[in-house]
Amino acid sequence: MRNWIGLLALAVLVCVMGPACPPGGWPEPPCDTTGTYVGTWEGSTDEDTPAEDQQEVVACPLTITLTQDLSAAYPGDHGVTGTVVVNYSCIELPAGILEIPDSVVEVSGLLGDDGKLTLLSGGCGTGACLGLILTGNAVDADDDGMMDSYSGDWGLAIMLAGIQAFGIDGTFQVVPASE
Repeated sequence: MRNWIGLLALAVLVCVMGPACPPGGWPEPPCDTTGTYVGTWEGSTDEDTPAEDQQEVVACPLTITLTQDLSAAYPGDHGVTGTVVVNYSCIELPAGILEIPDSVVEVSGLLGDDGKLTLLSGGCGTGACLGLILTGNAVDADDDGMMDSYSGDWGLAIMLAGIQAFGIDGTFQVVPASE
């Protein structure tokens, strides 16, 4: 019986480490997301915001820098990390708040075999908390293996000391930054 268990463990190890399992090999990511992307985000404040404070946010600048290690073993090659620079210049802030500086938010997520890229982050600092989710499609329009655009849905929750928490739901779109 011990020999069977040992052989089974060896077979599983060979399968995981070898290119023949699963049939056809492990799926490769649909594109490389590594790079810096620029574009905009927009949306509206959530329904929990008091009516007098609700607003539409249009065309705020957005910068996303991503890294993906295509040489990593599956599923690590589908992992994506990076930073999102959130600009708040399009938000009307409550009276008494002068300006919110840009947030540099660390994100991580996964690129699906279907091109769906989901990035998540969240954390608190001194006097502020931020939660961010971006879910959209990574598109390689010219089949060169590199992501040419990323767009989809956006969710942002902001909590500042002394102010009621609010969120913004909407959309975003970015393309590679020109070098």
